[in-house]
Formats: sequence, structure tokens, C-alpha cells
Amino acid sequence: MFRARILIVIALTFWLSPVLCFAQEDTPDYVSESQPETQKDYVISTDDIIKVNVYGENDLSTTLKVSQDGTINYPLLGTIRAAGLTVLDLEKNITELLGEDYLVIPQVNVFIEEYAKFSILGAVEKPGSFEIKEKLTLTQALAIAGGLKSQADASNVRIIRIGKNEKETIEVDVEQIIEKALRDVEIRTNDTIIVGVYGNISVMGQVMSPGIYAIKKNLTAMEAISMAGGFTPLAAQNGTRVIRDKEGKKQIIPVPVASIIKKGDVSKDVILQVGDTIVVPESFF
Repeated sequence: MFRARILIVIALTFWLSPVLCFAQEDTPDYVSESQPETQKDYVISTDDIIKVNVYGENDLSTTLKVSQDGTINYPLLGTIRAAGLTVLDLEKNITELLGEDYLVIPQVNVFIEEYAKFSILGAVEKPGSFEIKEKLTLTQALAIAGGLKSQADASNVRIIRIGKNEKETIEVDVEQIIEKALRDVEIRTNDTIIVGVYGNISVMGQVMSPGIYAIKKNLTAMEAISMAGGFTPLAAQNGTRVIRDKEGKKQIIPVPVASIIKKGDVSKDVILQVGDTIVVPESFF
């Protein structure tokens, strides 16, 4: 009896195996992919490029760019709001709209193929264009660009923002943001950040590399001379002076090099201003 049961099971298995194989082949191999954790809660912005996949519907699987008015033009459905929605919310909306009139239980996935960007130029370590993958502030954008250069004027930062019909320039003092006196500014799609510099000073006369140099905050005369390679052997160091144009009048400020070098009294060094000229005369003795 036991042997007979075994034979029946073997026979049924042999008879059903083609049916099972057919059923297995007929089962869709589609597995709904979920958005990466970094994307599913991402709030879509204008100029993002999104990819919509609908299983089994090649005509409905497409790549779209979010327009400046925040919409996409999707096959069958026409204009759909996208900007301001999360990736997951847009996926649900498209699924519901397709399910109402066109498809039975549509399987839809939405992904960000390319994020919108902002640009940063001027006195930063790594100027260029960068993706906005999440809410971004001005100070965070500066950090992404490697931070400010030494000659950067943090009080002279501009954000060029292009709206629907006009261009807006926002002037920002980053120093006040750092000091918590001013609220950080949110960066938007296609913003261009321009970081200005303090300006230039000139170093002339008996220095190794006379010329024009970018000034940085609190740059002193001795530091500028060091930037210019230091004094030449012929320099009359104690004759060093700063020439400054103040309200149309020429002002001459002596630099007590001996006190600064020999006595280490850096308090007597001269803090430079934009446009100053340092002159180191030649010694005739």
C-alpha cells in the first residue's frame, strides 16, 4: 500500500511538471522597484529630469523634464503637477490617474534621473555646477564648492535668480549669516552664486616680485610684502610706506619695519585697504 502511494505521487509529479513549468514561465518576472531611500522623500523641483516606468507599457515609460511652471507633460494624462511633490507622491498620482481610465492595476515607478543644478562662481575653491539633491542653503552651497578663498569678500555675495519673466539679484552678507545676525538663504534651481573679492593692492619697489595682489580680510603691509617675495638686498626697509587714496587725497602711511621685525611688535603693522600701494624704496648706503 505504501509503495502504491509513492508510485502515485511520482506519477502526479511527472504529469504536473509541464503545467508547473508553464505556470512559472507565464508568471511575470517584474518586481516593483522601490525608490532609493535618498529619493523617495525628495521634493521634486523645476528642471529635474525624471524617469517614469510603467510595467508592460513601453509607450508610457518615458523620461521627462520638469518645466519652469513645475509640470510634466505625460502621455495620455497630459499636464501633471510635479514640482513640490515627493517622488513617491508623484508615483502614486500617476498610478491613480492611469488606473482610473486606462490600465488595470498599473505598476508605476518614478525615479530622479538627473537633479536640477545651481552654479557658483568667483572666490571659492571649486567653482562650477552642482546638483541640488535636498533642501540647500547658501552656506551649505559654499561648503559644497570647497569654501571661500582667502581673498573672498564674504560680505559681497550675490545670488542671481531667474524667475518666470525676470532676473533677480539678491545681495547677501555671509558674515552676518555666520554670526547668526541674518537668516541663511535657501538656494533654488538654476541659481547662480557669485562670491566677490575684496579687491587688489599693489606692491612696488624693492621686493622680489613686485606687482598687483588680491587683498584678503585684515591683510597687513608686512604680509603683502611677504606675498611679493620679501625685500630685496637693496631695500631700504625702514622707508617702506603705504600710499592710500582717501576721498581723493593721497595719504602716506609709514610702515615701521624695524619695530615689527626686530621687536616683534605686530600691532604697528598697517592693515591694508583695497587700492593701497606699498612702496619699498632702494637704499643708497
